[in-house]
This record gives sequence, C-alpha cells and structure tokens, in this order.
Amino acid sequence: MAETFYGRGTYEQFEEYMDLIDLVFKYTNTENQFRKLLPKLYKPELIPAYNSFNAYKDGKMVAAIGSFPLATQVMDVTLKGMGIGNVAVHPDYRHEGHMVKALTMSVEDMIAQGVDFSCLGGQRQRYNYFSYDYTGVCYRYHIGPNNLRHYYHDQPLKLTMVEVAADDQAALDAIAALADAQPCHPIRDRARLYDILITWHARPHIFLEDGKFVGYCVLSQDGCGVSELLAVDDGYVMEMVRCLCANAGKEVSIVIPPFKPGYRKALEPCGSGVSIGCCEMFSILCYRRVLEACLKLKATYATLAEGSFTALIHGRAGDEQLEITVANGNISVLPTDKTPDVELEHLQAMNYFFAPACCLRDTAPAVAQSWFPAPLWSYSTDAV
Repeated sequence: MAETFYGRGTYEQFEEYMDLIDLVFKYTNTENQFRKLLPKLYKPELIPAYNSFNAYKDGKMVAAIGSFPLATQVMDVTLKGMGIGNVAVHPDYRHEGHMVKALTMSVEDMIAQGVDFSCLGGQRQRYNYFSYDYTGVCYRYHIGPNNLRHYYHDQPLKLTMVEVAADDQAALDAIAALADAQPCHPIRDRARLYDILITWHARPHIFLEDGKFVGYCVLSQDGCGVSELLAVDDGYVMEMVRCLCANAGKEVSIVIPPFKPGYRKALEPCGSGVSIGCCEMFSILCYRRVLEACLKLKATYATLAEGSFTALIHGRAGDEQLEITVANGNISVLPTDKTPDVELEHLQAMNYFFAPACCLRDTAPAVAQSWFPAPLWSYSTDAV
C-alpha cells in the first residue's frame, strides 16, 4: 500500500493544487474556476497550497483543505480567525479518511497557533464532527419596487449607483475607510481589496450624492442579493436601497448585521418581510476572548442587564470555566473556579451564546437571556 503524507503545500505545487480543487468541484468552465471565483486567495504569489493541509499519495496531491487567515476587529479587540475552504478529495481516493485527517490537522494547528475562531460553509452535520455549527445572527430584509412605490410614491431618486472597477483607487479607498471605521469589521488587505469584494463573482458598487461618496454595497452576480451594505450616515440607507431596487428592477434581499440598529430601523417599515437566521458556520476556539469582544459590541446598541453568570464550556480547544460580569457599564469575561450556572458541550455553547434561537437558553437566568445571543459576525464577502 502506498504511503500517505499529510502537510502543507509549496509554491511550485500551485497548478497541481488548482487542478485538484477545480476537478473535485467540477469547475471546468474558465469563469467558474477557483482562481476566478476567489482571486483574493488563488494566485501563485499567495501560495494557496501552503495555506492548505494536503494529502499526498502515489506521488501526487489527492486531497486539500484550505485554511486561510481571517482576522476580525471587534471594538478594541483583534480576533484571530481562520477560514476553511475548498474541502477537496480526488474522486479516486475517497473513503480513505483523507478529509478527516486533513481537517483535523487544520483545527489542531489553529488551536496551537492561538486562533480565536474559525468559519466555513457546508453541510451542517458533516462539519459538526469537526466542531463547526451554524450560528451568529443575520437579518435579511426583502424589499422590492412595489414596496418602495407605496412608501415613496413619486419621489425622485436622490443618489446614483456606480459599479466599482479594479483600477478605481479613489472608490476603493473610500470603501476601505468606511469599512474600517465600523465597530466590527474584517481586517482586509487594502492591496487585495478589489479581489476580496468580487468574491464568488460579486459586484461592488458605490453610491454618490452629487458626486460625493455616501456608501457602498456588495451585490450578487444576479443583482438581487446584497451581502454587505454600509453608509456614511444611517440616513442614506433607504436611498441606497431605492437605487438597488431601481437597478435590479425586482425584489432584492439585503443582509444586515445585528450591530447596525439604525439600518434595521430604516428598513423595517418598508420591506415585504424580514427573516432572521444564522450568518455562518463557526467554531469558537477561545470563548473568553470572543464572548468579551462580542458582548462589548452588543453593549453599544442594546441594554445589557447588570449581573454575573458562570459557565463551564467543554470547548474544542479545551475546557473554559468563565464568569461573565456586567457591572457599572463594564463587561468582563474571566476564568473562575465558581460553581457554574450552566455546563455546556462545545456545539451547545456556540448555540447558547451566539445563535438566534436556542431552546436551552430559554430557561437560562435572566441576565443570560438579556446578553445572548452575542453578535458574532462574518460577511460572506470574506468567506473562503
């Protein structure tokens, strides 16, 4: 039996790596190959094969699991993250345990490196085995031309909407500055910003008022889904949405994070409806840091009851026994040896603290029901 080697790839393996993941995902059309779908990751100089845990057998790469840096700034805390992508096993080498081995190696490496969280997309139960679950709160508003016609009647549009080109550095600078000013935002490489914004063939647009930048959005390829929308002032949100609907000519769905209450207040009266769900599949590897950062963020837009609460969490990266305290406007999450109010397994804990719905949380102490779900968040723009 041929020996199997597991490890990171090299710069020289770029083409072999790309051929493998394109083959597995059946991306045979040039426009639907990974290097076009995610140019932010798949270029030779970015060494994607190194940012991957791979299996080698019979003298070739037979499996690959990408593991890419994905840091997020939450208030004054930089959370170290990793995104998992292109989980690929060659059809001739499936059912040999390569995916299990490589993904387990990836998670163990994150723990060793002190990563706070990881995220990925995929089938829930498949990735539950590796510590991931759908969580985080996402608001999705559905707004169409008829909604706006009744809401605005014959009022003319006040803004114009312009698609951003790769060489429009002024627009990209404005987008970067606005995004980086938010209390919770991904840490993006400015040099790769355009490639990030066109993830999965998305189309970035800016909004102008008399030629002045007032906001931007990231629009899906079909023009009907908005995965990211930011305005320089909450008062521009509805005018931006009017431009979006006029551009699409039909209903659009707009994703809004929980920490933008002004946006939600603007959108609630005029849409055809809103759905609340999970924003991503996460694995929390340091509950203390993630909980403290997210609760501080929540305190900027919601009233948190004062009190304390203790939880024993049997996390993927190890046990954490934490006391969470809100007192005099201060929030702390610290290790403790106090008897816990609740004891949670890893998947239970992620749902208890971060998911929009959790039956176990319904019977939690009042302070916990006031604090949770905490606003764990990641834009699909940054998905890998």
